Amino acid sequence: MYQNIMVAYDGSDGSRLAFDQAIELKKALPDVKLTIIYVNEQYHESTGLVEAGGGATPRVVSANVDSTYAQFMPPDIDGMGSQTNTDYMDTSIEFSKHMHNSIHQQLEEKGIQANVLALEGNASKTIPAFIEEQHVDLLIIGNSGKSGLQKFFVGSVSRKLIKEAPCSVLVVK
Repeated sequence: MYQNIMVAYDGSDGSRLAFDQAIELKKALPDVKLTIIYVNEQYHESTGLVEAGGGATPRVVSANVDSTYAQFMPPDIDGMGSQTNTDYMDTSIEFSKHMHNSIHQQLEEKGIQANVLALEGNASKTIPAFIEEQHVDLLIIGNSGKSGLQKFFVGSVSRKLIKEAPCSVLVVK
């Protein structure tokens, strides 16, 4: 049976269902090691440059971003020239604190002992690497909830994790 279970948590409805399923497994298998991780993708990356006919130009996919992601765009896009690297770091730290406290509070309410860890980077790349490093034998994730065209264009982290994870994956709907 499973010895080392990990839950990928991002606060979405799907990840909350995955979290609840992991709690039930921990209650049924009290000796199992349970780890809850969240991936902070809200870190600042430097803007890459692309060679274009002898000059270098910033590589920007779209200048039309909604307000949720606008704060993470490089300075001077959509009139955000005043944003500094410190702003990115502060946002990243606040996100991590919020997620960490939220997860711990939920674990305490349910009387469950588990490790809570923060990772930084792209979730679909960071999580499989962490699984391999920690010898996780079951990853529990929530279904993304995206459908149709949105899933095609945005991509599904759940789908990528099913493909890339070096262990069994339980997708909770």
